[in-house]
Amino acid sequence: MIKGKDILGRPIVAVNNGEKVDTVHDVVFDHNANQVLALLVDEGGWFSAAKAVPFASIRSFGEDAIMIGSADDVTTSREDGQLKDALAAKHSLIGMKLLTSDGQDLGRIADVYFDEETGHVQGYEATGGLFSDMSSGRTFVPAPEQVQIGEDAAIVPVTVAAAMQEQEPGGIKGALQSASASVKDAYGNVAEGVQGAYVSAAGSVKETYSNIADATRERQKEYVVGRTAGSDLLLDDGSVLVHKGDTITALQAERADTAGKLTALATSATGGTLADAYGTAVQGVQERYEDVRDATAERQKAYVVGKTASRDITTEAGEVIVPQGAVITTFQADRAEATGKLAALTAAATAGALSTSAQALTARADLDPNDPQAAVGRRLQADVRAPGGSLVGAQGQIVTPAILERARHLGVEQQLLAATRSGGTAVGSSVAGAGAAVAGGLATVSEGASGLLDRAKSWLGDKREQAESALDERQQEAQEQKVRDALGRPVNRVILAPDDSIILNVGEIITHKAVQAARTGDVLDILLDSVSKEVPDIDPLASRPHETGTAALDGQPDPTAPQRS
Repeated sequence: MIKGKDILGRPIVAVNNGEKVDTVHDVVFDHNANQVLALLVDEGGWFSAAKAVPFASIRSFGEDAIMIGSADDVTTSREDGQLKDALAAKHSLIGMKLLTSDGQDLGRIADVYFDEETGHVQGYEATGGLFSDMSSGRTFVPAPEQVQIGEDAAIVPVTVAAAMQEQEPGGIKGALQSASASVKDAYGNVAEGVQGAYVSAAGSVKETYSNIADATRERQKEYVVGRTAGSDLLLDDGSVLVHKGDTITALQAERADTAGKLTALATSATGGTLADAYGTAVQGVQERYEDVRDATAERQKAYVVGKTASRDITTEAGEVIVPQGAVITTFQADRAEATGKLAALTAAATAGALSTSAQALTARADLDPNDPQAAVGRRLQADVRAPGGSLVGAQGQIVTPAILERARHLGVEQQLLAATRSGGTAVGSSVAGAGAAVAGGLATVSEGASGLLDRAKSWLGDKREQAESALDERQQEAQEQKVRDALGRPVNRVILAPDDSIILNVGEIITHKAVQAARTGDVLDILLDSVSKEVPDIDPLASRPHETGTAALDGQPDPTAPQRS
């Protein structure tokens, strides 16, 4: 295995005459084939083509020089269309972000490792990311068969991240987590999905109300007709105009307008719309919960079939569904689901898998600490090189059986073992801890499944109260604005208090005292709906009194005084 930057500046020598042809300036990759295309020796310019040595022409990668057949092996971008296209793409791997297809950040590419025999890319040296080493900030990312190279990022499959998990605790970390995660994840987004739907509904109601509150009376009447009343609406004489839950008619809207209750009716209609949205959201929770429960059951059954039960699974009546030590069948999984014992069966199957893994761990723990086999699954803390200088394993790389076999072939297996993390792991405590984690995860799944609907209802209830509070605030703000606009204007009807005393007569000006009296008598809506909107045509000089106001400017002339010519 060769590290790209290690060969930059290395001389290229022709075998036929022993002369130096050039030096390596860069490595050109074929991103579609995920392998080295050529070694660039001259980038070219405006009037000259780029020069490169095709990978197929390379005889060997020596520690001190790269050997080719002759100087004639050097080609140009004019002669090699594939080389021309690769250089024109200008996709530099160095500095590019590495992402898995599910969005995990594996860091930025700092270098590329490739096989010296085939040119196939074997991995990337990445800086930062999920698995970066604390001391060096770098890690080795194994290259998959397929990688999508874009302008800003290289996308690799999710399995790459899984392959980067260090297996020092026995290689079952990912398997243990998946036992509960596959069941648990199905529930994870239900409340979030319903939350988005409800917030959207409530936001729509609030926005609609915001527009209606400032609308004309005709538009308010159009808005309320056909909507459901969220509360009873009483007239001043105590009679019910609209009952809660009734669909508001055009006649009721007209009566509300006549009685000065149109704003109150619009508020009631908005509350009804919010209640409908709440009901729809609750129904959505129930439907999604049923769907998720069914989907999760299928995942659970697919997981348990073929695994060994760690204990007897029985029905409530004591009938054995699966005996301890038996391999679980599809029929038994279906029966466990039908009797409400599927979660218990899943836990038993997981414990059985842990038991099998524990046996493998025990066997591994019995290995001689000096046996190179103990290096498999561990992360290298330093580069391991063959006597010729090529890399057997890179810092941050997880040791695989293939890497160990290559190290044996080259006689560096002890160096490989020494480069892995030292220290053993207590097998029993690791398995116990992992088992407890899985058991806890399954318990969380069971508890989450049973309590999901209650939590969703509680959340929706809180959001409903918040939305209603926001609507009340918006209504209050709209009313206060109407009060400010009404002050100083005349009324076009008689405003009566509940005791039939006159607050304002026709044509009288609305004052702060009048507003307070109307508010106390709960007839402020009537007062605000009775404001005269007519704009009087007033001649200031004709209507101005002879006496100057106490707040008038000192130099303000008296309009009745004779003017000097």
